[in-house]
Amino acid sequence: MQIGRKDIAWNAAGTFMRVASGVIILPIVLRTFPKEEYGLWTIFIYVGTIAALLDFGFSNAFGRNITYIFSGVKELKKKGYVTVPQYDKSIDFGLLKSVIVAMKKYYAALAGIFLLLFGVASPFYLPYILNKNNYEGDHQTVWIAWMIYGVLVSYQLYTFYYSSLLTGRGMVKRNQQAIILGQSVRILAIYILVLLNFGLIALVIGQFLGDFVTRSISRLFFYDKNIRKELSGATFVKSTEILGIMFPNAARIGITTLGGLLITKAAVPIASLYLPLEMIGSFGVTKMMIDLIASIGGIWFLTFYPKITSYRVNNEFDHLKRTYIKGKLFLILSFIVCGTGLVLVGTDVFEFINSKTDLLPSPMIIVMLIFIFLESNHILSAQMLLTKNEVPFVKASILTGVATVILIFFGLKYTHLGVWVMFLASGITQIVYSNWKWPIMVVQDLHLTSKDCTWVVKDFWKENKLILKLRK
Repeated sequence: MQIGRKDIAWNAAGTFMRVASGVIILPIVLRTFPKEEYGLWTIFIYVGTIAALLDFGFSNAFGRNITYIFSGVKELKKKGYVTVPQYDKSIDFGLLKSVIVAMKKYYAALAGIFLLLFGVASPFYLPYILNKNNYEGDHQTVWIAWMIYGVLVSYQLYTFYYSSLLTGRGMVKRNQQAIILGQSVRILAIYILVLLNFGLIALVIGQFLGDFVTRSISRLFFYDKNIRKELSGATFVKSTEILGIMFPNAARIGITTLGGLLITKAAVPIASLYLPLEMIGSFGVTKMMIDLIASIGGIWFLTFYPKITSYRVNNEFDHLKRTYIKGKLFLILSFIVCGTGLVLVGTDVFEFINSKTDLLPSPMIIVMLIFIFLESNHILSAQMLLTKNEVPFVKASILTGVATVILIFFGLKYTHLGVWVMFLASGITQIVYSNWKWPIMVVQDLHLTSKDCTWVVKDFWKENKLILKLRK
């Protein structure tokens, strides 16, 4: 499994296109859409994000076990992992085929469940939001966009496993190439349809086309000639057996994901019941910009994550330490540089493009940057712990999520803090435990010392200094 600087470059480009595509289309969207309409689109996005709860942690479990298989593991375990012997790192294609078949069946069921829930809830939720805000736009257009969006999310769930296949195999570059092509189609389609006055429908159709291209290319990349040949002759076990092996940890991750979504995503749906769409739109666009910074900060670690998992099953702890510390450094530098830029010139840029939706005030942005950095930092540590095929953070995540929701409800209903509540609630609840607990656990697990950190920092500096010299 070879992952290097080219993969980092492609991951950077893919991350930029995946997250920044929303930023790239912002100028035309913010100039064209009224504040209320952009607020609706923010709600659309968060509903789609919450739908990911139905995955219940299996995407993480599938991706990790795919990496185990391509690293030479011949047996999957409910907890922990089997160390790969040095003399046999061959791929068990029967085991690989078994996991793929299980993935297909699982996600087909998820897509059907979502469509059912979406169809039942829509006649109640959407009219309430439109009537509460006295929405003066075209209700029919909103309904058409909403229904197409429901089909889109169902399709996303049905094809969710393609990314797990590529990243699990260590095909980071190919995965990012698929994302870049898909997001390019999305951007082009949205620009054209917005100019043709399709409104919200333009955003939904553009997203649909982009996802279709990404998934189709991902399938083409993974199923190359060799994989098709090996899988065609391989025998597989029942899907229930594979899902049974993965379920315990997947369920733990699913509960953790539920807690995480309550922490990071519950604010918008709840706030839509109390705050005007204009405020929700400002929060949404500010959160998008900071999430972009967090995504940039995670590029190094996520690029090497399949390799990190391989290091774990091969007991290469020096490489684990090195990659983890470098990932932390990249995260810190990204927040310092990009966060400073957002605070200093973000508002000026939005004024320059004549945006109808504003960023939140600078004090709010600074506090959000601090909270989201702490969150990104502990999530990176949690991902490192997951390479052990153990999930120690279930209770903490769900308790933090519930506490966040309670704080949001009480804060919006009984105080005058308004938008502040949308990020203070999650920030405060995470500082209590998660922000410090998981980083400390990784330090203990890897036996990290200040000497390790100093060595990696110097090495990191020398590598990048050499690259700059070569480019000159």
